[in-house]
Amino acid sequence: TWELDLFGRVRRSVEAPKADIAAEEENLRDVLVTLVAEVARNYVELRGVQQQLLVTHNNIQSQQQSVELTDARFQAGLTSGLDVAQAEAQLATTQSQTPTLENAQRQSIHRLGVLLGQLPETLLSELTPEHPIPPAPPEIVVGLPSELLRRRPDIRRAERQIAAAIARVGVATADLFPQFAFSA
Repeated sequence: TWELDLFGRVRRSVEAPKADIAAEEENLRDVLVTLVAEVARNYVELRGVQQQLLVTHNNIQSQQQSVELTDARFQAGLTSGLDVAQAEAQLATTQSQTPTLENAQRQSIHRLGVLLGQLPETLLSELTPEHPIPPAPPEIVVGLPSELLRRRPDIRRAERQIAAAIARVGVATADLFPQFAFSA
């Protein structure tokens, strides 16, 4: 049979699934944007933790020298035992931060592995060496606010969902009118 599409029922019934497919494609783009943002955030967090760990190691070395100097001054009778105890306590406090930062580093590498669909062990050798935090781009071109909104996948998905709903309304409206079908 062949249906004469005078009121647009067939055309609208084809438009609705096409708009649904376009909405799902925008949903996929939305998920990809979210994934890329999470990977970038976790990578910057990892490099930040590594920088904190580097500073902590440098502080430990400085504080060990301070303990040695304070102890030498105590041995010479220039300071009291309280100064030595305070220097040792400060060194112990700084040393206690190291395991927390190392754990945060491992967790960041693990999160990156999960986000990238890899085992964390494969990224461990690549991400363990310390590197600086990547700089932000000097300028981000945004353009007009309306253009920014048009680039957002969630806005485009909602647009396509509305188009599908309008097409379904068109099908329902066309169903109110008579249908003309021819058979061979």
